[in-house]
Amino acid sequence: MARRLRRMLGRLSGALPVSLTASLTTRLALAYGLTTAAILVGVAAYLSSALDSQLQARDESELVGEILLVRHLLREVGDEAEIRADTHRFADIAMGHEGLILVVRTRQGEPLITLNPRNESVPPLRVLPATAAPDKGMLQTWYPRNGVPSRGVAALGVVGNTDRAVEIVVLSDAGYRVALMREYRSQLLGAVLCGALVAAALGYLLARRGLRPLRRMASDAAAVTTSRLATRLDVGGAPEELRELAGALNGMLARLQDSFTRLSAFSADLAHDFRTPISNLVGQTQVTLAQRRSPAEYESLLESNLEEYERLARMIENMLFLARADNAQVALGACELDARAELDKVAEYFEAVAADRDVTVAVSGAATVTADRTLLRRAIINLLDNALRHAPAGSTVRVAVGRGRPGFTDIRVANAGPAIAPESLPHLFGRFYRADPSRRNSATSTGLGLAIVDTIMRLHGGSVTVRSDAVQTEFEIDFPDALTGGRAGA
Repeated sequence: MARRLRRMLGRLSGALPVSLTASLTTRLALAYGLTTAAILVGVAAYLSSALDSQLQARDESELVGEILLVRHLLREVGDEAEIRADTHRFADIAMGHEGLILVVRTRQGEPLITLNPRNESVPPLRVLPATAAPDKGMLQTWYPRNGVPSRGVAALGVVGNTDRAVEIVVLSDAGYRVALMREYRSQLLGAVLCGALVAAALGYLLARRGLRPLRRMASDAAAVTTSRLATRLDVGGAPEELRELAGALNGMLARLQDSFTRLSAFSADLAHDFRTPISNLVGQTQVTLAQRRSPAEYESLLESNLEEYERLARMIENMLFLARADNAQVALGACELDARAELDKVAEYFEAVAADRDVTVAVSGAATVTADRTLLRRAIINLLDNALRHAPAGSTVRVAVGRGRPGFTDIRVANAGPAIAPESLPHLFGRFYRADPSRRNSATSTGLGLAIVDTIMRLHGGSVTVRSDAVQTEFEIDFPDALTGGRAGA
């Protein structure tokens, strides 16, 4: 019955449309139905086996009882003739016992009583003595025409008060029991199928109701657009199993909102910073071409245009570097370097610029650092260039290297000048961000220098921090001894 039910359920599942089985609600409903069916099949198999065993035990007990009853009736008759004349007394024994066969015959094989409605062949059985009390262990197996293994017993019985014995054969055809169990199992199968269908229907309703918060979350998530990135899923109203998912989705939305905001600001700043040099190029060229000019004036125009081209080239180069770093395309060639020697080389490179601005660069300290040489120099150049642009004339820009907290080498670049507003400090390392709203020095600054420093430090697994007060502004970059970055975003 279990195999038959599995085949039917398998065909039912295969016949369902893919659109239904793709539904989580339908899958849960099918799972409920199949689980219920499996439980019911187990219960039905147990009940069927128990009933079959009970019926068989009852039949065997009846066979033993029939032998004892016939022996008792034989003692109440006088001779064989009386048995033939009063067969109804023995025929009553078979009433209500379907499949029962009773044969009483003499020791010579002459039949006295034959109750065999289906004319089954009576098999030769081992005959128990008249003094032996029959029990279930003495029953023997025989096979009627239907081929179903059945049970029977043969024993001697004494007629009246004589010493004459007759042979008693009692057989039970188990075919009726097999037919009864077959019908019983068919009814059980129908009950199991109905129970599975009811369980699947109830499971569908329960699953649909239980998944209602998930559908509500999906609806809320579908309402999120670029203009509604502030929308958040209701975590408090979600079931405990969905709160972690809702929290993760809200975190993702917060990151998307932050990224989109930064991207919008980046696009606006990018457009502004590209527009300025391009406007300068177009305006100067139009003015110059408006009338004939001398060779010196054309040469002056070309020199001015070259400065704008160089500025655009620096912006494009910086943007490409940041894009490669964001996409993990910058590999580090880290090695142990003499940090003081690297600082001295950068300071020497800026000597002329510092002299033009009447600023002194002072380098101090000594330490080794584990870093990519090119990126290390680029970070120091950006910090020193930033310090020189903001340092007042006659001041000193101090560059120091040393061992700060254990496991790190720190490099500090400090310059005198007005303090940076506290609200601007967290944004200094954003792309195109300038603490000065008027964007002075925009002709020489691309607004990407500090963003590049931050990216370089993240590549190395280090950090960059800034402190600013009325006395000085100091940037500090910390390189770990053991490289933990190696890729953008590591």
